Amino acid sequence: MLAVNLLLVALTFSTSAKAFFYYDPPYRCQLDDTRTCSEEKRAVDSDPLSLKIVQRLPENPTSPQNIERLADSLKRKYQRIAPSQVERAENDDVVKRTDSHSIVSAAVPSQTNSAGVDQDGTDFSYFAQVQLGSANKPVYLLLDTGAGTTWVMGPSCTSGPCKTHDTFGSSDSKTFKDLSTPFSISYGSGNVTGTMAQDKLSIAGMSFTASIGIASTASDQFNAFPIDGILGLSLSKSDGQNFWETLAASKTLKSNLVGFAIDRASDGPNTGVINFGSPDTSRFSGSLSYFPSESNMSNDWAIKITNVGVGTTQTGINSLGYIDTGTSFIFAPPADAQKLHASIDGATSSDGSTYTVPCSTTTPLTLSFGQSTYNVSSKDWVSAQVNGVCTSNVYGVGVVDDNSWLIGDTFLKNVYAVFDYDQTRVGFAPLKAASSSSATASSTDTSSGSAPTQTTLSSVAGSSGAGASSTGAPA
Repeated sequence: MLAVNLLLVALTFSTSAKAFFYYDPPYRCQLDDTRTCSEEKRAVDSDPLSLKIVQRLPENPTSPQNIERLADSLKRKYQRIAPSQVERAENDDVVKRTDSHSIVSAAVPSQTNSAGVDQDGTDFSYFAQVQLGSANKPVYLLLDTGAGTTWVMGPSCTSGPCKTHDTFGSSDSKTFKDLSTPFSISYGSGNVTGTMAQDKLSIAGMSFTASIGIASTASDQFNAFPIDGILGLSLSKSDGQNFWETLAASKTLKSNLVGFAIDRASDGPNTGVINFGSPDTSRFSGSLSYFPSESNMSNDWAIKITNVGVGTTQTGINSLGYIDTGTSFIFAPPADAQKLHASIDGATSSDGSTYTVPCSTTTPLTLSFGQSTYNVSSKDWVSAQVNGVCTSNVYGVGVVDDNSWLIGDTFLKNVYAVFDYDQTRVGFAPLKAASSSSATASSTDTSSGSAPTQTTLSSVAGSSGAGASSTGAPA
């Protein structure tokens, strides 16, 4: 009952394994009969200097074994796995993108060092456009607070995905420096391999020299997504500087932090934004509450969960929560998932991993950190209806370990989230809709090359479950 589509579990060339994980419940495939549901389908897209956070579609139907495969993949992401040494250096040659993916562009933000968060209209995954090298070549990188390595497809790569995505290599830049250090990225049934390089990276109006993996192989899972690689935003360290170390060393910002406001596709024009340096106070209600990242989890944005509930009913669950922009849903240890769903009227499960709930459910879930509690709208945790059945987007799979939660976009669409590198903490505040004076959102097709056309986002199957917004969540 749950398709397991995993994407990218990046691990650096010398230390830890990390990256964003992509999971596709079967109901999402059935909601969109215009696309092909194959285990390889997936993608993401975006534009230059602006961070575009895009959401990804699911695919293939599934079986109980798929959940186990998903768990194995996520474990790879969060457990320290020594990367394998790989051959293949990258060479030069630009591969022209020939794929076609619809991108719903975000309104242009007014705050300095900020960028719109784009999406494909499905609330599935989020990515940004960055520029690489002396010629500022634009590529689309997944924004992933669960990944430590930043990498992009290289011109010497002959794998299928590299033929339909933009690549970057030495011929694209006069400042390119080959570090000749192998790296390997593992993600479930496939991997990405290549060598590390160093060059200029520009994003949201900022530029600095960064370590970038140049992929010489990439698995077929990338065929269906517009992303050309990953921008690693975790705290994971390696033999080279990670993104945060590079940003701090550049002294570009007064404060080394990033704030995310991720839009829900069904809510209308896309106003998603990512802010570097300072939070956008217009995007949240009240004050930000900060929670320290656990010192024994120094590679991850992991904070203590003090309670989980349904409406006004609290379960008493205490755990550790890994906050991951690269994960679409919420994953909990099986015992915690069972305890939570036992408080939901009509919730049932045949395997202890996937739960169905009444499609009429409008009650919000609640997640508490410290003394603060945040609502998760039923629009996000209850799936759209498929054959009269709705699925809970909280899955009973212990992917990080037997006791921890992995908290992704199902929760993050309801809050403004801050990842503060300087003080090693995560902050949340209830999300507030953007001002109507923002620029008009647009929709583009990556294969057309034509200018974006003005559009109003319509409700997308799979992103709008039954139910009303919860307090503090976007309406």
